[in-house]
Amino acid sequence: MAPEDYLRQYAEPLQALAGTVSSRNWQALALEPDYYYPPGSVWGSGLDALNRTDLLEMLQQILDIEYPQQRLPESVAREFPNVLQGLKDERAWRQTEMERLGEVLAQRQSDNERLAAELIEHQSELRRLAVELEHCQGESAVLVNEASTLRANLAELRGSTSWRLTKPLRWFGRMAKTAQVLDV
Repeated sequence: MAPEDYLRQYAEPLQALAGTVSSRNWQALALEPDYYYPPGSVWGSGLDALNRTDLLEMLQQILDIEYPQQRLPESVAREFPNVLQGLKDERAWRQTEMERLGEVLAQRQSDNERLAAELIEHQSELRRLAVELEHCQGESAVLVNEASTLRANLAELRGSTSWRLTKPLRWFGRMAKTAQVLDV
């Protein structure tokens, strides 16, 4: 509330009562719930008994009590333009900093969106590779099974009587192939 509004708050009721208050009804007025007793006044003394100078002095005392910040020393008042300029400069700096940070945020958000798209792409590639790995593991299992079957068949074949009987014949066959290679 501005000091002028504060003064008006106290002056308007007094102006309205100036013509209605008489010496015989001041007690009724003093007993009203919103009746104001200025500091230093004696209970029961009415404001109608005060002259204008006393009333202004009393209102000044009220302002001094309730609005002490309104009375500033001249040295403090001289600092206000510097403080105000400092606050304006800080506000301008903060505004530019907010704009810079907004740009950084936008850049980071676009980077985040790009990385999210790359992550989705890599995840789909990973799923594809996992399916391919599972397929290769299935083929590998089939090949291992086939190789063990072939080894068992080979061991059975080498252990057979016909394999042992044809051993010298196979040896002569290898020697004949070696001699043909050397002749050529």
